[in-house]
Amino acid sequence: MKKITFSAVALLSAAALSAQIYSTGNLSFITGYGGRIDVNQDNVVLTLVGPSTGWLGIAFDATQMDDVGKDVVLFDGTNLSDRTFNGQGVVPPLDAVQNWTVLSNTVTSGVRTVIGTRARDTGDANDYAFSASANSLNIVWARRLSSMAIGYHGGGSCGATVANFTLGNAAFEKESFQMSPNPANGFTRIELPDSVASGELKMYDNLGRVVKKQTITHEFDTLNTSDLPSGNYMVVVRTQYGNATKQLLVN
Repeated sequence: MKKITFSAVALLSAAALSAQIYSTGNLSFITGYGGRIDVNQDNVVLTLVGPSTGWLGIAFDATQMDDVGKDVVLFDGTNLSDRTFNGQGVVPPLDAVQNWTVLSNTVTSGVRTVIGTRARDTGDANDYAFSASANSLNIVWARRLSSMAIGYHGGGSCGATVANFTLGNAAFEKESFQMSPNPANGFTRIELPDSVASGELKMYDNLGRVVKKQTITHEFDTLNTSDLPSGNYMVVVRTQYGNATKQLLVN
């Protein structure tokens, strides 16, 4: 049983590692607000980093706020909402279908980092279909410093830029994350590389049963092992770049 389970995990890891990732890298829109877009054959992952006191927004394949029909995404402190530009000075209305899912939403010292994902091509006419290749993309961005209510962003809080997608490092190998301490005495910390914002961790016992499952980020990196029997465990971290596996000894 153990060999079958572990072999299946290995096959899934190999498949994920074969995916190519195209990324804008870290973008700086204005002091205190930036983002990143990562695209593979199936999905797009959007990261926005800005002030925690107001909403954050970005539009794809747009050059100005009155690009009617262009795809807009706004974060209101809780949700990433699908919207569409409908003219200058008009609050972009909600799309009929909402396709974004928030993966993580953290605030540190007044700075919010929100990470969301959706299908690369949703099939929705209102959604921009990202290309899984090297390309350039016109982006319009906006933020509001003092309110989560979707409305006028205020002077000096919007602009346009061009994002360039280049082939990223698709390999996420076992050396890409660290576990310390190992052996674990009550806990261990999972350290992701700087280029990886988050991952899903699953921990398996020697019978192939999942005994722990949680999301790992740079802010939430502790794995509690105090409730586990002593022994050897397999830790699998799954990210948008692939999977990686390590052994953990619990004392």
